[in-house]
Amino acid sequence: MIKKTLLLLTLVVSFYAAGRLYYALTGGFTMGNIEADIPHDPRWEMRPLAQTEKNEIEKAFDQPYHYLGKGCQAYVFASEDGNYVVKFFKYQRFRPQAWINLFTFIPAVEKYQLGKVQEKKEKLEKVFTSWKIAFETLKNETGVIYVHLNKSNEWDRVLTIRDKLGMKHEVKLDQIEFTLQRRAVMLKPAIDQLIADGQNEQAERLIDRLLAMLLSEYARGYADNDHALMQNTGVLDGRPIHIDIGQFIHNDSVKAPKVFKQELYDKTYDFHKWLIKHHPSLAKHLEMRLVVIMGPDYFYKAPYFHKGDVAKIPHIEPVQ
Repeated sequence: MIKKTLLLLTLVVSFYAAGRLYYALTGGFTMGNIEADIPHDPRWEMRPLAQTEKNEIEKAFDQPYHYLGKGCQAYVFASEDGNYVVKFFKYQRFRPQAWINLFTFIPAVEKYQLGKVQEKKEKLEKVFTSWKIAFETLKNETGVIYVHLNKSNEWDRVLTIRDKLGMKHEVKLDQIEFTLQRRAVMLKPAIDQLIADGQNEQAERLIDRLLAMLLSEYARGYADNDHALMQNTGVLDGRPIHIDIGQFIHNDSVKAPKVFKQELYDKTYDFHKWLIKHHPSLAKHLEMRLVVIMGPDYFYKAPYFHKGDVAKIPHIEPVQ
């Protein structure tokens, strides 16, 4: 009995270890994970493209892409020339676990499954909404060139990508949901490099531009519910952009000073702490700018921590 138990335990541990190794080697990417049978929805139609935009998209896709990484919602592939990234949805995050279907003959399990299906559907729609905002409204702030959320007959081309193991795959762009975005340098390395090069004024100007970008978004009723500023911000041609575009919302409530000042404080809180540790003079510069924006209240504020550092401001469609 003991030998059988040990053998079973060994098998379980071996299968688990093999699964973790496979995930580490592949990043969890498979073609099946980026494909979904989603019906056409007029909500996800994008505005017409200008000819200059079409030309850039054609240029961006006239080259192979290789695996770069993954976020919570998407797999990211970088272009051969280093100028672009294309992102594909991690649809496994938006699907209920398949094994539950084996037990849906039980009423309680069926009810649970239906609830999960609806929950996952709503989560996906929130990300779709955010990606559309990033392209149609916050294009300059995100570096997004194009978003494709409905199956189409527009591109009629196949994109060659290589996964984390270097294996080649062919993606029919018309039949898959994706976003095309300009590739940026992450915020922290960009600041580190500016300081290392003695370009302190440029680093201060970058911080000023970051604050101005966020304030401009709030003034138009837009906010990013993900407060992980350092992980989600890049630098492109000396200006900041959002590189993670999955949590944007529109809600006129963020125009109110009480709301946007707290949002800004929460958004910059960890960034300020990092600057204090690594670049104290920039931390002082950021603090001075925040005092100008918030007034004396800045010194009495405390961050409002959200679960997973994601705020819960609901999306409300802007009035046309």
